[in-house]
Order: sequence, then structure tokens, then C-alpha cells
Amino acid sequence: MSTYFSVITKDFDDDLDAIRLLVQTFDGPRENAKTRIAAANSATLLLAATFEEFVREMARAYAKAVVDTTTSFEGLPQKMANTAWRRTMETLARSRIDNKIHPNVISEAHARFNAVYKFCKGDLTQDIYVELIHNENNMRGKEINSLFTISNLKNVCLKIAEKRPLLDNFGEAEAKKTHGRLLESLDEFFERRNDIAHSLNATSSSGPSQILKDIDMFDAIGKSLCETLEALAPEPPKPMEEMA
Repeated sequence: MSTYFSVITKDFDDDLDAIRLLVQTFDGPRENAKTRIAAANSATLLLAATFEEFVREMARAYAKAVVDTTTSFEGLPQKMANTAWRRTMETLARSRIDNKIHPNVISEAHARFNAVYKFCKGDLTQDIYVELIHNENNMRGKEINSLFTISNLKNVCLKIAEKRPLLDNFGEAEAKKTHGRLLESLDEFFERRNDIAHSLNATSSSGPSQILKDIDMFDAIGKSLCETLEALAPEPPKPMEEMA
């Protein structure tokens, strides 16, 4: 039986396959150098964004699974309500209010405030997960861990390093070594991502073979994360419209 984690991971796999095809389209002698560089940069940026959204969706699903099995507000993980409240208020504070504002903006802000207000008053059915799970920085190891620590799941990067897909991807037999290589590889990927974000310079662009290697790594991360969360989640989360 498919879990919500496996559904999210299947969508992620489909997105990775699409990026693989994109890489193949510009890996040919008929394309000029500038076009190949632009396409490679685009593929790298798309891969980074796709991976980050996948991790956020998985962290939201895990948080919801934790909330679904919590019987009272007092039983929630310590950081959860405070983080949801703070990030909702930060989101609302960034809203621009003037005499030309569209009524829908006010209505949406009101709905967001009501959701977190009711949640913090004890209504655990409220959807506070978009604001709760939000990364401020690139999705490196520390950032990934922080999204799950909110739900009392600590050092998820070390936990996924124990799983076969990541062990095989890095060709290691020990989780500790795999964990180290995972963190190094994520740092290296996001350094490249940041370097090429505003550049068409060939020296900062990734070649097709490197991008395909990146895709394989993210595929292994996705499968390992899915396996880990399915084993550790209190129960499969109930889908919500915003998480579908």
C-alpha cells in the first residue's frame, strides 16, 4: 500500500526523469556553446528548486503525521507551535498593505492568521504546514535537518545515510562515511548552484555528466528519505489539499 511519503517521492522521481531528458536535449554537437551553458545552468537551477520543494513536502507530511497522532496541544513537539506562529507572523508582515490592495490579499492573510491562532488554541486540525516548514537557506545538510527537528526528528541526514540507496550511490559500506560524503556533496552542489545563478560563464557551469550524477544523488536521497520516514512516522499522514 502506498504511503503519502511514497506518493511524494514518486512525483519527485518523475520530475528527476524530466530533468534527465532536459539534459540529454542540450548534450549534442549541434548546439552552440552559449546555448549549452545556458541550458546546463537552467537544469542545475531547476534541479535545486525541485529538490528543495521535495524536502519541504516530505517534512510537511512528517509534521502532519506527528500532529495527527498527538492528542493535545501540550503534547506537540516543543518548537512546533512557536515556529508556526513566528513564521506566519513574518509572512503577514511582508504583505504590502495600501489603498490599492486586492481584497483577496486581506482575505488570505486573515485565513492564515486564523489557522495559526486556532492551532495555538488547541485545534490541531488546522493547516499550518506551509508556514511551519520553510527553508531560509539552500537545502544543505544543516537546513534539511532543521526542517525535521521541528517535529522532533533529529539528524535525519545521518538516518538516511544508513539506507541502501545512499550507501550504493556513494559506494560505501558504512553509514558514517556515507553521511560525510552526503554533506560534502550537498555543499558542493549548492556552491555550484549559487555560482551559476547569475552567470553564463563556462567555468561556473556544470557539464551533462555532472548534472546526471547530481540527479542520481538526489534520487538516492529521495528514496532513502522515504524509507526513513515510513519507518519512523507515527502513522501515514492524512493528505491535505495544500500538500497534494
